[in-house]
Amino acid sequence: MDELFILLYRTAILWLVALLVFRMMGKRTLAKMGPFDFAVIIMIGEAVAIGMEDSKTPLINAIGITVLLGLLQYLLTWLNVRFRWLEKMTQGTSTRLIHNGHIDQHMLKKERVSNADLFMELRKNDVPLKDVSEARLEPTGDISVKKKTSQSSSKSSKGKSGSQN
Repeated sequence: MDELFILLYRTAILWLVALLVFRMMGKRTLAKMGPFDFAVIIMIGEAVAIGMEDSKTPLINAIGITVLLGLLQYLLTWLNVRFRWLEKMTQGTSTRLIHNGHIDQHMLKKERVSNADLFMELRKNDVPLKDVSEARLEPTGDISVKKKTSQSSSKSSKGKSGSQN
């Protein structure tokens, strides 16, 4: 019974610490995760898990690791905002998949995006391939689509309102 109480106590403390660390890391980190963001989330999960499952490990060790990872991630995002070259290195850059209605098959293959995935994103954005000015694979894995400007503004705004559902 004492082991259960200790486990529950450690879990509650580590849950609170993880919650505070995630809040400290900011909305941007949790909303659109890049590769480093994802790795830090996994590492924090592992640090918390070690602190919960192993009662021989001092609780302060798991708390310290969790807080340090959060601080390092906060520092990295702070530096990324100030130094574009660092952001490009840690978060990656976007890749153009479509230019003026023409699909770059080489880039699709390089980024491991199937034609089916690309066309699904075009359907989501309610934009036929011929009307695409540019489509880019963003570092977060999203595909952003930009319509050609030669369309009438009423048709363009009609497509935008339909894609917000």
